[in-house]
Amino acid sequence: APAAVRVVESRPAAATGPDLRAARRVVTVGRGLKAREDLALVDALADALGAATACTRPLAEGVGFFPKDRYVGVSGRTVSPDLYLALGVSGQVQHMVGARGSRTVVAVNSDPEAPIFREADYAVVGDLYQVVPALTEALR
Repeated sequence: APAAVRVVESRPAAATGPDLRAARRVVTVGRGLKAREDLALVDALADALGAATACTRPLAEGVGFFPKDRYVGVSGRTVSPDLYLALGVSGQVQHMVGARGSRTVVAVNSDPEAPIFREADYAVVGDLYQVVPALTEALR
């Protein structure tokens, strides 16, 4: 029987930034980021590192801080950079599956019990709002 729906055109989704899969450095932000305006902190650090920016699923699909093609995780992008810097990322398995190929994982989280610390090569227990500006300044 003829289909009730007919495909008239097919186009790949437009990318919104650098290809995360090819990035050698990735700065990812999670729910520790409180407001969209605070993305400037993350962008400044990424610029200082020459890194691509990414996010966790809630920041893309929940609050819309990032486009959906920028989140790392089991249903998002898979990355394998030399450096994966996770800011305010809890480190749930759904997210970490997408970052498992990372050579070095650095985590910044205010919760000393966050699962991300089990995955991290280097860990900073601290508020990203204090750590990120200090790190950015040190890199410049």
